[in-house]
Amino acid sequence: MSTSLQLDLTDRTDEESGSLACQRLRDVGQTPGVLYGNQGDTVSVKVDTGQLKALVDRGIRVLDFEMNGSTEKAMFRELQWDTFGITVTHFDLLRIDAKQRIEIEIPVELRGTAPGTNSGGALEQPLHSIRIDCLAVEVPERLTVRINHLEIGDSVTAGEIELDSDVNLLVEPDAIVVRVVEIREEEDAAVLEDGEFESGPIEPEVIGRSADEDESDEDE
Repeated sequence: MSTSLQLDLTDRTDEESGSLACQRLRDVGQTPGVLYGNQGDTVSVKVDTGQLKALVDRGIRVLDFEMNGSTEKAMFRELQWDTFGITVTHFDLLRIDAKQRIEIEIPVELRGTAPGTNSGGALEQPLHSIRIDCLAVEVPERLTVRINHLEIGDSVTAGEIELDSDVNLLVEPDAIVVRVVEIREEEDAAVLEDGEFESGPIEPEVIGRSADEDESDEDE
């Protein structure tokens, strides 16, 4: 489960609002954001970019935030990225109650090596994240799936992932998360309907004499 991590938020002044002012904040190592929800006021805030990046890089979704001397809990509602998808340029934080149940998308992390891939198979992962319902204080950072047992034709479904008793799965239990499939090479030879390969000599095409020319030779 995720540990209790914290962002130290600061109110943004009126002079720190607007696109140009937000860019100046980024230039000095601050990232602008918005805090709202849970019957609280909507507040324009800023945070140290390095502190924010540390949480985002770990995939943290639910966290504590400290602001004006009080600590509350919130979750990232939206992250806006730069053109290259490297740096967060703006964030939305939604206040939540620690006892509140939330729906959230959790990333899936594969562990190990599937032996089927050493036997000519290919690993496929149709689901890279899974939606669950749980208490806000019990949001896992990731769902770990071990694949050391997967041979060709084997798979792991969402219903087979180990979850705490208070966590509800919000996808179909038989949805395939990861599987090992057989690699089929394309055959160059044509196959008949009965499954046998075409065989027999191929007659060359005679070029240069027409049927009319052949008939005239016979008449002579």
